Amino acid sequence: MNNILALPRVMLGSWPTPLQPADQLSRQLGCRLYIKREDMTGLGGGGNKARKLEFQLGQAINDGATHIITTGAIQSNHAQLTAAAARRLGLQPHLVLSGQPDKQRRGNLYLDHLMDSELTFVSPPAGRPPLEVINETMVQVAKSITNQGGTPYIIPEGGTDALGTVGYILAVKELVQQISSMQMNAKRILIVVATGTCGTHAGLIAGASIISNNLFEILGVSVSGNTDIKIEKTARIATETLSLAGYEQTIDEGQVWIEDGFIGSRYADITEACRNAIHQTARSEGIFLDPVYTGKAMAALVHMGQHGQLSKYDAVIFIHTGGFPLLFNYDYAIL
Repeated sequence: MNNILALPRVMLGSWPTPLQPADQLSRQLGCRLYIKREDMTGLGGGGNKARKLEFQLGQAINDGATHIITTGAIQSNHAQLTAAAARRLGLQPHLVLSGQPDKQRRGNLYLDHLMDSELTFVSPPAGRPPLEVINETMVQVAKSITNQGGTPYIIPEGGTDALGTVGYILAVKELVQQISSMQMNAKRILIVVATGTCGTHAGLIAGASIISNNLFEILGVSVSGNTDIKIEKTARIATETLSLAGYEQTIDEGQVWIEDGFIGSRYADITEACRNAIHQTARSEGIFLDPVYTGKAMAALVHMGQHGQLSKYDAVIFIHTGGFPLLFNYDYAIL
């Protein structure tokens, strides 16, 4: 843990985020459910990426950066939060976004414009890996900034690297402290989190492996992509994160639990199960989920509850990773 404390860091979030009992959903799902409100981090539109950005922007400041470059989909929560973090620190955000925007600026894209982010839209050609094209574009943007006298710093898609992921080792430490202070008296806890670029899931696994003494089982609910690739990536990032934090432990693929049955036909496909989970959570707890990440994770949790798969746990913790602005881009498909 001392290695983490020695890393450059800027404070961007309001910690700890609340751990709230969800009494209505608990009754409906047959478990003792708590929601970890990572949507209430206090940065931009809210969301878990603030934990990663504290270390990534800390390194950027340490390196003398003037411009922050990152990437994501057009409605990327990560890109929007990165722009917010950059603006808070007096830096210029440049977002390389995949796809072409509609004429209407809604959701996260509206917030990107509101913060006067520099935007580059990329439509990768068929036959080339999209992320390869996007990463090449970020390098080109960085070269242009350098040629103009600036100092760029590139943050990968989703903020997923070992440096950012150490933030979730600290999140596990925070969570264990909250469980203790709430006198939860639980010996077996299921954690459920949406997984896209795998960093948050990897950080939770890494943190649990050194802090929680086998208290947690961690389920990542996939929102896109190939599951085998995700399992390999999650294990690798978790191991790299532990190494950066000063631990020699290795996370193997058998320690990574991913459920891929709630993606739908593609990324950001708003399935009926996802839509129902968003409505159920809003009407039961007054908490808003998004249709790309948290809605699908909750759909998986609801399914488990309906099939009696949660009663074996002393408690269930749902990680609310944010995404509130997305509701205003997909309103037509949710209501």
